[in-house]
Amino acid sequence: MKSNEKKLVGLALLLLLALITVRVVPSLKTSYEDGLKEIELLEQQIARLQFMVEEFFIIQDREASRREDVAVLESLMFTGQDPNLIGSGVQRQLRQAVDEAGLLVRQYSTPRFIEIDGWLLVVQEMDFVIEQEKILQFLNLLENSSPKLHITEFNISRNRRQYTGSITVTGFSKQN
Repeated sequence: MKSNEKKLVGLALLLLLALITVRVVPSLKTSYEDGLKEIELLEQQIARLQFMVEEFFIIQDREASRREDVAVLESLMFTGQDPNLIGSGVQRQLRQAVDEAGLLVRQYSTPRFIEIDGWLLVVQEMDFVIEQEKILQFLNLLENSSPKLHITEFNISRNRRQYTGSITVTGFSKQN
């Protein structure tokens, strides 16, 4: 090869090297940086999805817990839309506790109905005679009743050899 040809080949190699340096290297660098950004984005998405999966199970557990809470609360309420039927249910629940505890009922009052913000409260009063050893049994029966009768007033006094008292209980119902 002649010296002119060597110079031309050298110049061509130099131009090729300059072209690679100016065009290809920046393009490769940009592709590499874009790849790193994409990897970082994918890692963030993976982390977010893992968090969502973990949260899903937590939310699912919370929902199951809430459903159980709602079921418990619903079991404490009287059901129905007719206030008279709900009042009868409150009276029946109270009579059942009275019968199981062995109380002597002196008087039942007529149930009172109070409606507040979609809730129906049934208030039932009763006067009774009871033996001392049956007082706690009666109160426990009311406490553990289902639907729940909430004791709002309880008075007891001793007359000679017996105890007389009055009680006011309230039952709740959610009106639609």
